[in-house]
Formats: sequence, C-alpha cells, structure tokens
Amino acid sequence: MEKRGRNIAMTISGALVSLLVAGPGAAPALATNSDACGVVTQHTMAKAFELTNTIEHKTVLRGPGNPAGVIQERCDAFAYKGPKPTTSAKRRAALRAGTGAEIKIETWVADSGPSAQVWLSNFPEKLAALKSQSRAQFVEGPLNGLTYKPPRFAAEAAIGYQGRSGALGKIRGIWWDRSAGTLLVVNATEAKSKPLRASLRSLMAGIVPGVF
Repeated sequence: MEKRGRNIAMTISGALVSLLVAGPGAAPALATNSDACGVVTQHTMAKAFELTNTIEHKTVLRGPGNPAGVIQERCDAFAYKGPKPTTSAKRRAALRAGTGAEIKIETWVADSGPSAQVWLSNFPEKLAALKSQSRAQFVEGPLNGLTYKPPRFAAEAAIGYQGRSGALGKIRGIWWDRSAGTLLVVNATEAKSKPLRASLRSLMAGIVPGVF
C-alpha cells in the first residue's frame, strides 16, 4: 500500500512538473505527421481510383527546426493499371484512357519548436491565399468548375473544387485545423468519365485522419 502511494505521488508530481515547464501560455500539442502518402499503402492509393499500382516521389520542402516554424512535405504520385507508364507521354495517354490518375499532396504541419508560433500566426493568411487561388483557377478560370463540400473526416474543416480540362477531370481538396496549424492540399487528375469526387473521398478517408 505504501509503495502504491509513492507511485501515485510520483505520477501527480510528474504531471505538475510538465504543466510548470509548459507554462500557462504554451501552445497546444501539435500534430507531427506531415507524410501524407506514408499513412496509406500504395495499393490503397491505387485502389481508391480503381487502379492497381502506384509510383510515388516524396520531397521535404521544409524540415524540422526551420525559422518558418512549419514542416512542409510534398508527395507526387501516379496510380495506374496495365504496363508501367515510364514517360510523361505515356502517363498522359493513361490519364486520357482512364487507366491512370495523377495525385499531388502537400502538407504543412506546425513544427514542435518555438518557431511554431510563426507558422500559427501566418496560417490564416496562407489558408486564405490557397482558397483564393483555387477559386480563381477552378471556378473563375479556364476549368469552368465549382466548389463543393467534401467530408471533413478528422479535420476541422474542408472545401473542394472541381473542374474539367479537355478530356480530363481535375479536383482539389483542402483540409485544415487552425488551432493545430495543420493544412493539407490534394490535387487529382483522371479521365473526366471517371468518378473523380468519389475517388478522392475514398483516398482521403485514410489520409486525413492519418495526418490530423
């Protein structure tokens, strides 16, 4: 009984120390998973577009510890079925034929260091700029499209944009959480005859909860 009492006291003491170290004005716990493509398998990504294989290339645009206070990563992926499209021309042909889908995902996640406050302060401006650019491109621009409301999944809010360019359908989804400073933008392209909105919803059902 005495040992149990000491253990409880140590637990309470540790919690108090953590609160004191954090301080009354400390930022809330922030998400740390900026690898959007890493939270689902390549098979899952392909299956969302009714395809079988995926080619992926990941790029870290801003790593931990940078003065902007944000970790930024990009994932370029191409899902396909049939022969692997090894050139840009073959990928374009696969898109038009309905045997390929191009996916680009970019994430911004607040760093865990003191510079995170820089990103949190700049977050509203970044989000507003992305929405403005998306509306100009998809609704008011050459894609002659519309906005729609995709599922939020684990995010605070989301907005979608959809349009067409020739034989191809194009879609963009933005998911965000202001308090945590987490932002995710995905662009996808496939043949306009394919159910692009349903494909994106299927893909993001796994990715958004994994990031947020």
